[in-house]
Formats: sequence, structure tokens, C-alpha cells
Amino acid sequence: MRIDKNILLLAKKQFCLDCNCLEGKNPTQLGKHGIHINRAKKLPGARIYHNELFFRAITSFGELFIMADETIYPWAKEFFKDASPEWFCSFKNLREIDRKMNEQGREILDTHIYFLPDMDAGIVEPICNVKWYEKDEILPFKEKNPFGNALMFSETQPDMLAVAAFDKEKMIGMAGASADGKYMWQIGIDVLPEYRGHGLAANLTALIKQEIIRRKKVPFYGTSESHSVSQSVAIKAGFLPAWAEIFTHKLPVRK
Repeated sequence: MRIDKNILLLAKKQFCLDCNCLEGKNPTQLGKHGIHINRAKKLPGARIYHNELFFRAITSFGELFIMADETIYPWAKEFFKDASPEWFCSFKNLREIDRKMNEQGREILDTHIYFLPDMDAGIVEPICNVKWYEKDEILPFKEKNPFGNALMFSETQPDMLAVAAFDKEKMIGMAGASADGKYMWQIGIDVLPEYRGHGLAANLTALIKQEIIRRKKVPFYGTSESHSVSQSVAIKAGFLPAWAEIFTHKLPVRK
């Protein structure tokens, strides 16, 4: 099992865009643990979720990429200068980040684990009838979309590709890919409840993963740290855990 070095290189380039830590132009590395930190700024090609640029943290293979708003940047530099990337999502650390976010009217929304392709995984063939949809062919699904995890219809993460499974004429599952960043496309998967448990989710995910690689983009798969079923799909589809992220958002307005 291995993640290709070129895929890891492209993933790091994406993280640098996501956190305004451009390689070779910005001496943002701190300490001895491979920590990169900079002020919050939206760069072309960055992955932006929840329209949030205030704080972001990505930890991957011993490196930590952080973007912090100007108002908390001095705190972030001091607090994270000796951080250990491998244990960054420990509850003690998350508690302190959440406390600082609360001071700014924000909170941690979620932590996610993300997967990159295992290049030693074999080639997968469809286990049922499938149909492929390109970007323009996906639009008709917007009015009635039974596969909300596969197709997002987002302006910032446009749907680029989908593959659907059929039982005779009935569409029973779909995997979709959205262009979340300059280098990386995220995979989402949905299967109708009565068709789950037979390997269909893993098969569709593997099929679209292979096609994204053929198109010279990096496929990735994300899920909650507590969603073991989703993580199992990723592993069966030929993915390996590669990084974790912390997401924040503004505190909801209390009525």
C-alpha cells in the first residue's frame, strides 16, 4: 500500500494554496516540526468551505498548514510554534482552538479525515450497469437530486463528473466528483438504502477514482472521524488515510 509521490506533491501544493503558504515565496515554517502558518487570504484555486477564511488547519504526514485571520495571527504563531502535527486533533488542542474561536464569535464546526488513492490498488470493473455523466449532463439532476452526497451543485465546488448504477431502469446509486481546488477533485457517494451492503458504494467510488486519475487530477475522499462506514467504503475503494482538517464557522445567531 502506498500513495504516489506525485500525488503527495500535488496535495501539498493544494494545501499551500488553501492556507496561503506558497512554497518558495513565504518563509512561514516555524519550529522543527514542519509547521507552516500565514495570514488568512483567499488564493485562486484554494478549497473554500462554508465561506470561511478566518481559520484553517490541515495536518498531513508530519506537516501542519495553518491560516489565521489577522486578529488571531499573533496568537496562532505563538500557540502553534511547538505543535506536534501528528497529535494536532487531540481534544486538549481542539478545546483551546475552540476557546479562541469563541472569543471571535466562531467555533469549531467539525474535524474531517481525508483519503488519497492507494496506487497499489487493482483496477476495478463495474459490478452492475453504470452510466457516466459529464459536467453539463449533471445539471438536469438539480431539480430532483436523490443523491445529495454525490452531487453538490455548488458554485465554489462545481460538479465535474458522475457515474450512476442501475438496476434495470432504476438509478440506485451515484458517485460524483467536484472540482474543490486547483489540483484536487473530491468524491461523494450515495446509494439508495435498499441497495446498501453489497459493495456498490465502494465499486462506484473506485470507478470514479480511476477516471479522475486518468484525467490527471488528484481524487480525494473525506468523511467524519466517527463515520466508520464511510471510512470503510474509502478503504475498500482503494484509498488510504492522508490528512485531517479542522473547520470553523461563525456562531449561529441565537433567537
